[in-house]
Amino acid sequence: MKKIQLILFYVIVLCNTVNANDSQIKIEGELKKWHKISLSFFGKVISENDIENPFLNYRLNVTFRHLDSDKEFVVPGFYAADGNSAETSASKGNVWKVRFRPDETGIWAYKVSFRKGDQISINEDIHAGEGVDFDGAEGEFIITDFDKEGNDPKTKGRLQYVNERYLQFTDAKEFYLKAGTDSPENFLGYYEFDQTPASHKYLSHRKDWKQGDPSWQNEKGKNIIGALNYLASEGMNSVYFLTMNVQGDGNDVWPWNDINERYRFDCSKLDQWEIVFDHMDELGLMLHIVTQETENELLLDIGELGVQRKLYYRELIARFAHHLAITWNLGEENGPVHWSPKGQNDDDRRAMATFIKKTDPYKNFVVLHTHSIKKEQEQYLKPLLGFEHIDGPSLQIHEPNEVHEVTKDWIYRAKYSSKKWVVCQDEIGPADTGAKPDKDDPNHDKIRSKVLWGNLMGGGAGVEWYFGYKYDHNDLNCEDWRSRKLLWEQTKHAIDFFQNYLPFFNMQSADDLTDNSEDYVFAENDNIYTIYLPKVAKTKLNLYGSTKSYKVQWYNPRTGGGLQFGTVNFIKGGRDVFIGLPPDNKGDWVALITANQQSVKLKTKEKNEVIVLEALKNFDAEYSKNQTRYFRDEKNNALMINIRTSNKKDQYASAITTFLGKNNVYEVSFSSIAQKGLESKYVISVNGTIKDTLVSPKTNKDYMLVQHNLGYWSLNKNDIIEVSSAIDNVKSTVTEDGGFSMSGGGWNNMIFRPIDMPLKDVLKDIQPFYETNGFLSVEAEAFHYHTSNGTKRNWFIRSEDNSEEFNHINRKNRFLEASKRSYIEALPDMRVTHDDPLLIGENFFPEAGKGGVVGYKVNITNPGRYYVWNRAFSTGTEDNGVHVGINGLWPESGARMQWCEGKNKWTWSSAQRDPENHCGVPKTIFLDIKKPGEYIILFSMREDGFEMDKWIITTNNNFIPQ
Repeated sequence: MKKIQLILFYVIVLCNTVNANDSQIKIEGELKKWHKISLSFFGKVISENDIENPFLNYRLNVTFRHLDSDKEFVVPGFYAADGNSAETSASKGNVWKVRFRPDETGIWAYKVSFRKGDQISINEDIHAGEGVDFDGAEGEFIITDFDKEGNDPKTKGRLQYVNERYLQFTDAKEFYLKAGTDSPENFLGYYEFDQTPASHKYLSHRKDWKQGDPSWQNEKGKNIIGALNYLASEGMNSVYFLTMNVQGDGNDVWPWNDINERYRFDCSKLDQWEIVFDHMDELGLMLHIVTQETENELLLDIGELGVQRKLYYRELIARFAHHLAITWNLGEENGPVHWSPKGQNDDDRRAMATFIKKTDPYKNFVVLHTHSIKKEQEQYLKPLLGFEHIDGPSLQIHEPNEVHEVTKDWIYRAKYSSKKWVVCQDEIGPADTGAKPDKDDPNHDKIRSKVLWGNLMGGGAGVEWYFGYKYDHNDLNCEDWRSRKLLWEQTKHAIDFFQNYLPFFNMQSADDLTDNSEDYVFAENDNIYTIYLPKVAKTKLNLYGSTKSYKVQWYNPRTGGGLQFGTVNFIKGGRDVFIGLPPDNKGDWVALITANQQSVKLKTKEKNEVIVLEALKNFDAEYSKNQTRYFRDEKNNALMINIRTSNKKDQYASAITTFLGKNNVYEVSFSSIAQKGLESKYVISVNGTIKDTLVSPKTNKDYMLVQHNLGYWSLNKNDIIEVSSAIDNVKSTVTEDGGFSMSGGGWNNMIFRPIDMPLKDVLKDIQPFYETNGFLSVEAEAFHYHTSNGTKRNWFIRSEDNSEEFNHINRKNRFLEASKRSYIEALPDMRVTHDDPLLIGENFFPEAGKGGVVGYKVNITNPGRYYVWNRAFSTGTEDNGVHVGINGLWPESGARMQWCEGKNKWTWSSAQRDPENHCGVPKTIFLDIKKPGEYIILFSMREDGFEMDKWIITTNNNFIPQ
């Protein structure tokens, strides 16, 4: 592997420099794709401690533009003292630098912005301050392709977040699984860095330094470089380290030129860090940069994004963001807890992530390290789901047994936001133990099984090993990574298996596809399955719906090596199949089950479509494992249970199918059939995992169709969907037309609507309501579309016909005064009085469009401003608000429609609540419709229990409903 020598390759004297001193610009580095290019600029001599702070009161930005593609990067630069301070330890000089990684071959043009002003380095206004020295300098250079031969990690490209569960290399298109070390967290507390306490010397790794490897100042740095060589030689690819632990556990790492300084940086120390980081690039080791820890998260600007924090992040980004594999970690154990009650809040976390993403020209991976307890993770991670500038959690988990389920849980939740998360296991507890040295735990059975394979088999993106504080070579004093040699080997075995044998990026956790409650299953149904057995046990795999035959091979996670055959070499799909046993019954084993031929099933539909799976047409009722079976009720197009012939009235019948739709997140509904005098219960599973349980209520009518909204489900092609039902509380006194009731537990269909499918496509076959002369009146219960929006609340029609269904709600006679004796209500209503708990996102939705939604397709022929009136029944202050939107948008003019007057009766309102007037001003709710056409008018919940009878839109500002 060739080492980049930082020598002068290319010197340009710019004839058109606008600097009065006619400065030279020096370009260093191999002018090749993905190689580091350093541009040095020369101004007047200043120092780290100059009265004009060079880090705060100067701002160097260089814009690089590819002339063919017009791709552009605005790269921040930094003060570099004499330009060679790693060797000289200089604190003054006239050199400024910018580091750039070109991602394309061809001609790159650059233009320099170098400005001076008060705190200008953190000022986003490009015109702030005044141009000085080499401001405005321009030039070009040509980038050629990298060397095609060899195993240089740079040939893979930059490691980036791509809105999938795994990071991906841009050129190689390979997905990355992390395997590395979380300890020592004060890795940079190394005695040969300038102005650094001698916490670490890594003497045992001196022998791992190789001729040609970098060092500085007469062979300094050989030990830390050797340590990295060793870790990479064991197949690891990531190192976790703090760049600032002032007032923290180690108190030995900081980027400033004094431990008490916050505005001036140590140029020589940071350039020595850069030598180490460059070598990490050469070795293919990710830089997991942890920017603070729980003890010091309030050190900068009391936790807020102020001058100190912005300056700190900008300096890190300017110097190090160019590296090809980076994680920016917002902070270890971030957020206050009972043992550390002061800490950053949600706004602080969002502000940090946003600043880093906007400042980093390469948009590197951003995560947040968690506390170790589920309750604390929930508190700080849940508000960040879907936030555009957070790419995943950096998990710390106290109990190894919880890793698998916690990993699955955050992956599952992120699927339903607009942003998938990369979920890594970065610290394992208990805190005093972590990953023990080999001499104390030579087998590493528990953490190998529960942590390493637990994360990977849950769809996680890999692990870094934390060393605790109780054993030798622990989290703060580890001097020899050989102390965990056996652990590195076992980690590499797991990564090798996933990289060599699995299309893991297409696979999902599916533990309940087997009858073994202790194993982990990772699958792409109908194609490939892998089953991790913590101990050997007879295991059956559900291959329902598959017509393929499969090869069964085994992998030893303790020793690695090739695949082996066990007691069964081949199995056939279509049923629950015994997969055989591994070559021996000792320890844990991994089964790899791969299809031998192509499926004869229909191909996945590539376009988004609403998918309807009908009970009679699409489900196989003969597959039921139970004695009770469905019969086919052709008249009602349903599967039903015959009460007379069922052996056990409370036993479940079941039917099964495979899902053939596109891999996506769907809003799912289920249609059950209610029977007079009966109560039926239902269980719906995907790949054996229960997704929902529900009850079809008693009714006075037979064969009443009841629609159940099941929320959002993430589904993949060939997922196995099973519906089971039973009849509850069946007694001989239940009669039907003088005889006994014949059937129950019935259901009609399941409907799957892709959440990224435009609403206009969902309603494309629906006839709209037509506006006439700027006026339209619509009954609330006549909606064309409704959704729970993934919440616990939905809209329900209330009328005389279904009053028994809601007999537990004390509003039986409201429909008598409602228009056409029907209305809709947001249920369940859990906040009835002001003293009841207010739960944002459950019973209160202050943001429009977040709660349950009803929609109405309308045709507008007279565009203009339409004032919105709504007739509602409000009993108090906790059921008197709703939001209005159009075509999936929620304008401010439609937010917070409010009722204050006319309590306990049906009352019209068009008033908008605002901070000065909670009751609002009439006629302030409106929608602007600019051109004729079809639109979808939407109402979303603000408060549960809201009752809505009718709505009107009108262009007449003087109109008042009667």
